[in-house]
Amino acid sequence: MIDRCIIYFIILSFIGYIYESIAMTIWGGKWDNRGFLYGPIIPIYGFAALGGTLFFRYCMTDYTPLQVFLIAVGSSAVLEYSVHYTMEKLFHAYWWDYSKAPLNLNGRICLPASLGFGLAGLIIIYVINPRLVPFIEALPDTFVEVLSIILTILFTVDLTMTVSIISGFENRVEAMDNFINEHMDVLVANYLDESKGLNNKFYNAVDRIDEGRKRLINDRIDKTINSMDRVYHETLSRIKGYRGKNASKLNYMLKKVKQKIGRNKDE
Repeated sequence: MIDRCIIYFIILSFIGYIYESIAMTIWGGKWDNRGFLYGPIIPIYGFAALGGTLFFRYCMTDYTPLQVFLIAVGSSAVLEYSVHYTMEKLFHAYWWDYSKAPLNLNGRICLPASLGFGLAGLIIIYVINPRLVPFIEALPDTFVEVLSIILTILFTVDLTMTVSIISGFENRVEAMDNFINEHMDVLVANYLDESKGLNNKFYNAVDRIDEGRKRLINDRIDKTINSMDRVYHETLSRIKGYRGKNASKLNYMLKKVKQKIGRNKDE
């Protein structure tokens, strides 16, 4: 029983990955490799589908399509909110954001998405399960045992690697945050802070230098900020799905420094 549940879970997680990647690619106009793990599965779909299948098979054997839809809407909202909250607390990151969607709750869930999952529940119960469940149940026991072990090992390795990399990346983001705070704040405070009166002194001195020298200084400032920005975003792009609070903080700080430097250069 457990071995067949594992196979079912992986298959539905894969179907969820295909669905969400295609949907988000169409929505965003570019390829969007969705999911928390590096492998082509999204576990939340597998857990939701497996839980719903077991519930309607053993706990509520007599049901109507309307009941399936409403239960899928409610349970998906609870599951999605819980997973979002847990991942945000564990990794200081989130993999979806409904803050711009109508009728959302803290950006973690929204009514349109929950209604979509309700429709997905109908598809799973009435379209997928009548074909997939008998197929899995008909597989030889020995084959099911071996396959479930292989899938479990692959899933565990993927999960372990993902958590390890994201946890290490969080530390690197913190270190980058500290570095920027320590060095860029000094630069802004000492040379570009108008409240201390040093801004005019700095640029008055630059005005006394020939134009070529002035351009050289401005170019170095631009290259420093652009290089920092480029390296930071290249690092982020290597970490699949990372959209953490530290990333938002660093992005905000980089934009603030660039605006400050650009404003003072124009003066």
